[in-house]
Amino acid sequence: MIKTNSAPVTTALPETFELIGCIVTRHAYQVSPSGSALSITVENLAGQHEVLLELDDHPGTWSLNGLAAVKFQVTRHGDWLLGKGAHISHMHTHTGLSHLPRSKVSSPKQVTETENWLKTCPFAPLQEFVFQILGRPDIGCAFFSLPASLKHHHCFAGGLAQHSIEVAQSVYAVSACFSEHERWLAAIAGLLHDVGKVRCFHANGRRTELAYVVSHELLGIELLAPALARLESSWPDGANALRYLFDWMLRPRQQRPLMPIALTLKQADVMSASADNRKKAFSQLPEWQNFAKDQGPGPTSSYWLPSPP
Repeated sequence: MIKTNSAPVTTALPETFELIGCIVTRHAYQVSPSGSALSITVENLAGQHEVLLELDDHPGTWSLNGLAAVKFQVTRHGDWLLGKGAHISHMHTHTGLSHLPRSKVSSPKQVTETENWLKTCPFAPLQEFVFQILGRPDIGCAFFSLPASLKHHHCFAGGLAQHSIEVAQSVYAVSACFSEHERWLAAIAGLLHDVGKVRCFHANGRRTELAYVVSHELLGIELLAPALARLESSWPDGANALRYLFDWMLRPRQQRPLMPIALTLKQADVMSASADNRKKAFSQLPEWQNFAKDQGPGPTSSYWLPSPP
């Protein structure tokens, strides 16, 4: 059976439904002198669900480390759900982000808004590509929780996702002169251009040892490689265009032939970082102040904010 600790819902759930989420805890305990049960906690964006299963329901292949994304059928009995005889399967492909555990992300609202924005993309292979990456609990939870930098721009919990979404939406907004599929390719490249940083920071914001010896750009390509290979099977030019755009972020203006929409990527990245740094520089100053300087090096750390009319 399952007891739900999530917020109450206003509409009654069906008696039997599919539960999707991540297993965060598990243990076996005795329920009678002759039998034992398996208790697991499944968590998704809606909250935690305590699951009681028979020991025979254990698939025997669960990883003992990290989060496992799963789905299985449950039956509600009042405040409790029955998982007896459930066929629990690991989720190796994803169609959204709602299975990510609420307590493991900085802002569940941000996750939902990102998912809703991605679902406006009219190109199914691109949607699947992103969900295949951010839907992985080890990537998605870190992406929506970590800072974008230690002391520079967006240096707060959830800053990595906020910066990435700003870049993606800026690229799409300024590229109306391009075809729709190119706009979305560039936007997705913007969304994932810093995904390698999920391996560069600990939960407390400090750098990992790996981050000191390998660039986040290279780590990002490593994380994206399986999903790019899958995208290539359904849209070869799409996969190659993303490879090109990620390479452009590393070596702007060096590639030929030119894919003009790539010009928007680096500028959107710089705009998002600069806007956040300026906001931070002015955060402790009175409203009448027009000039400010943050703690960064060089003249680019000095900012001007024109007064409104």
